[in-house]
Amino acid sequence: MKKLLLTLGFMAALLLLPLHAEVKMSPSTQNFLLNYKSATPAQQSKLKSRYAVAQNNGQMIVSAFLHLNDGTNLDGLDENQVVVNAQYGTILSVRIPADKLETVSQLPAVKYIEIGRPVRPLMNNVRSSEFCNVDDLHAGTGLTQTYTGKGVIVGIIDNGFQYNHINFYDSDRQNLRIKRVWNQNISGNLPTGFYYGTEYTTADEIIAAKQDFKASHATHVAGIAAGAYNGNDYYGIAPDADLVFVSYNIYDNSSSNTSISDGLKYIYDYAESVGKPCVVNMSLGTHIGPHDGSSTFDRICDELQGPGRLLVGAAGNEGDFNLHAQKTLTATDNTMKSLVDFVSYYGYGTIDIWGDANQPLSARVIVYDTRNKKEVYSSDSFSTATGTSKLIENPTGAEGKITIATATDSNNQKGNITIDLEISYFDKSYYYIGFEVTGPEGTTVNAWADGYDSQLANYGNSEFTNGDNSSTMGEIGGTGERIITVGAYTSCNYIEHKNSSTYNRTNETVNRLASFSSTGPTADGRMKPDITAPGSMVISSFNSSTCSCGGDDYSYVVSEENINTVNYYYGSMEGTSMATPVVTGILATWLQARPDLTPEMVREVFARTAKTDGYTGSIAGTGNNQWGYGKIDAYNGLVYCFDLSGIDKTGAPTRPMVYPNPASGYCHFLLPDDDRRITASIYSLNGSEITSQYIGDVAAGEQCLLDLNGIPTGIYFVRITGEHTHFTAKLSVR
Repeated sequence: MKKLLLTLGFMAALLLLPLHAEVKMSPSTQNFLLNYKSATPAQQSKLKSRYAVAQNNGQMIVSAFLHLNDGTNLDGLDENQVVVNAQYGTILSVRIPADKLETVSQLPAVKYIEIGRPVRPLMNNVRSSEFCNVDDLHAGTGLTQTYTGKGVIVGIIDNGFQYNHINFYDSDRQNLRIKRVWNQNISGNLPTGFYYGTEYTTADEIIAAKQDFKASHATHVAGIAAGAYNGNDYYGIAPDADLVFVSYNIYDNSSSNTSISDGLKYIYDYAESVGKPCVVNMSLGTHIGPHDGSSTFDRICDELQGPGRLLVGAAGNEGDFNLHAQKTLTATDNTMKSLVDFVSYYGYGTIDIWGDANQPLSARVIVYDTRNKKEVYSSDSFSTATGTSKLIENPTGAEGKITIATATDSNNQKGNITIDLEISYFDKSYYYIGFEVTGPEGTTVNAWADGYDSQLANYGNSEFTNGDNSSTMGEIGGTGERIITVGAYTSCNYIEHKNSSTYNRTNETVNRLASFSSTGPTADGRMKPDITAPGSMVISSFNSSTCSCGGDDYSYVVSEENINTVNYYYGSMEGTSMATPVVTGILATWLQARPDLTPEMVREVFARTAKTDGYTGSIAGTGNNQWGYGKIDAYNGLVYCFDLSGIDKTGAPTRPMVYPNPASGYCHFLLPDDDRRITASIYSLNGSEITSQYIGDVAAGEQCLLDLNGIPTGIYFVRITGEHTHFTAKLSVR
C-alpha cells in the first residue's frame, strides 16, 4: 500500500475545459469530453465503462440527445458525421464522433447536447386470485370470452433474450410469436429509419439467431409478461400476445437512454403498421436525471404514448439504499453538504445534483478529515449560471480523478451539477470525499448517487446532510408523467431450486412490500410508483446458455423441460424488474378488452380496483409513495375497463357478477340471463341487513347500480334475488 502525503499544502492538479459563454452541453457531456480530451488512447477505451460510447473503426462514437433551435434546421450535422436515428420534434436521437462533439455543440442549429448515460437491469402463484387475479381472465370466468392478450403487441426492451425458447411459441408449441427483433448491438440488416444494429423480421431468422447475449434477464422478463408454454405452472400473463424484442446492451454501456427511446419508437411503429394496440416493458433504470418528469427521455416517452400505446417501467431496486439527499436552503443556512459513501472499498460513482428552476447553484468538491472534523481539500466553486467542467486529480487523501460539471438544464431551467468519481486509492479510515452546494434562499436541492457504486451519508457529522431512501425511484421507468411505474411486493419467499439450496429462501415477508422496492415521490411531488405487483420471488423462463453447471444461472434453476430432445430452463429471480412485466402482461389483457386505453385511464382503473390490505394500509383511491394505488387486480381491473367504455362491450356474463370489488361509493352487478323482480341486498358478516334495493326486471348483461354511500368500510355480503336468480357474493367496501 502506498504511503499517503497528508500535508494540507498538497494541491490537486486541475484541468479546466474551455467553454464558450453559452453553455450548450449537459454536465455529463462536459465531464465525458474533459475525460476524453485528457486521456491517452488506452484510457479513452475505458470510458465505455462510465459513459454511453462505442468504438467503430477505431473511432469513439457518442450516443446523445441533440436539442435543436428549429426542428427543420439540420445544418452542419452531415459534415460533422452526425447520424440521426430518430426525431422527436426539435429533439434528435443521434450518434456523434467524440472528436466532433465540441464542434457540433457550437453549430447555430444546436441548442443543447445531452450525452446518453448507461442504464442497468433492474410465475408459480403470481396469477392466482390471492395475488394478481389473472387466472379468472384466462378462464373467462363471468366473462363472454377469455382474455390472454390476443391481438395485442407486447414489446420488451431488455438484454439476455433466448429467442427460440419454447415460452415464446404459441401454446400449441408450433408457431413463434416473436414478430420482430432489433438487436442494437451487432451490425447487419438495419431497421428502417435507424442506422445501427440488426433486425430480424421472420421466424426463421429469429430462431436461427438463437440469442443476443449469454444472459437471462430479458428471457425471464418476457416470460413473465407473455410466456405461453403450459407444460408447467410458469406460463405468463398474456400468453396469446404477439412479441417484439429490442436487445439493449447492458454490458459494454455503448447503449444508453437514447437507444431505449429509439427502441420504444421502433416497437410502437411496428404495432401501428399492423394496427394493434401495444404495451412496452422497460425493466431498466439509472439515477442520472432530474427525477421530475422533465428529462429529455421522459418527455419523449410522454409524447409517444397515447390511446393503445402504453409504457410500463420498473421503480427500481434501491428502496433500502441511502442514495438521495435533500435540503431546502434558508437565508441563514444557504448550503447543503454531503459525503460520498462508496459501495466498494475504492471510489467509483456518480452524484447528480439538481436545484429549482431559474435558481442558480454553485458547487465545490471537498475532502473531509473525520479525525479533526475539518476540510483538508476544497476545489474552486463553480456556478450553474455560467457552466464549467473541471478535472481534479489526486485530491488530498486520494489517488485518482474527479470531474465536476455545471449547467442550467434546457428542459426545466434547473441548475444541474454532475460529479463523476474514479478513485483508485482512498484512505477511507480518515478521509471522505464530498461536495458543498450553495444557492438562493428557498431553493430545494436534491442530490442522487448512482446507488450501485456510491451512496450518500454524513457519518454522524450534523453539518452534513445524511443520505435517505426517499425518492429512490429511478429515471427511465420511475419518473415519467405518463409512464406506469411498478413497485414490488412478495408473493413467494421460498422456492426449491434444482441445483442448490443456497437461494431457496429470502428474508422477505409474503404480501409485504419488498425491502428493495424503490419509493417516491418524484422531485415535483407526484406519487410513484403507480401500482405494485409480485416481484419476489418469481419463476419464469431462463436462457438455456446460462443454465449448465458453472453457468451464471445454474444455482437458480427450478425446472428443466425436455421438448423434442431440446432442454428449456425455468428459474427464479426477484426485483421490480420482475414485478413490471406482471403489470405489462395484465395491461395487454386490458388492451384486448379496451384497445384505446391511455395511461390516464389505466391510473383510473388502478385507483378504483387495486387491492389494499393490512400491509398497504388504508390507501384505497388515494395511494402512497410505497405502494402506489395498491396491489394490481387483473380481473376487477379488466371489468372496470368495460365500465370506462360502456358496459355493452361486456355482454352477458356466464354467471352473476359484482364489480368493481373492492368498491367505493357504488358498484354494479350483471346477470347472465333475463330475470324479473330483482332485489339487491347488502348484509354484514353477522347476517344483519344493511340496505336493500328493489331493482325490478333486469335484462341479461344489463348494468345495475348499487349505491354504497353511507356504508362504512368493511367486508359485506351482496345478495341478488329474483324469480330465477339466487346469488350471494362477498364485497369489500372501501
